Amino acid sequence: MVVAQEKIEWQEPLTQKSNERNPRRTRKGGKFAKVKSIFGLALIVGLTGAIGATTIQLTVVQGAEVRTLENEISTIKARKDLLQMEADKLRAVGRIESAALAMGMEKPAGIVYVAGTMPTLKNQKVAPSTQAATQPIEVKLTALQQFSKIFTSFFASTQR
Repeated sequence: MVVAQEKIEWQEPLTQKSNERNPRRTRKGGKFAKVKSIFGLALIVGLTGAIGATTIQLTVVQGAEVRTLENEISTIKARKDLLQMEADKLRAVGRIESAALAMGMEKPAGIVYVAGTMPTLKNQKVAPSTQAATQPIEVKLTALQQFSKIFTSFFASTQR
């Protein structure tokens, strides 16, 4: 087997030729780009810090407001309970009886009947006040009035 060899001689050094093919780009204003990137980074960090500080400040302030409102609510509930106890004490039958006796009223003995007239509808004529007139008068209600009565009694029972 015969192999031919060829001898290549370079007139210019090889290193110089590779530099010509891929010349290094020289950046103009390289320092300015560095300052610009540092300034951008500082701006982003500053904005993030400002937003974080504002959020923390608002959280602390609103937390303090919530605590003061909770304290006010508990104070108002305590005052409401005291007023309810006082109202119950004033409504007590024993206190009313003792106040009535102190004003000179006398406690009745036995059963007491109070005479009075029954409320009447506007369409009915008032009957003379007799024993028969004090009997309850049954008024026939219309369907709408019956429905209204049932409706209101239902909602009144749910409010208890």
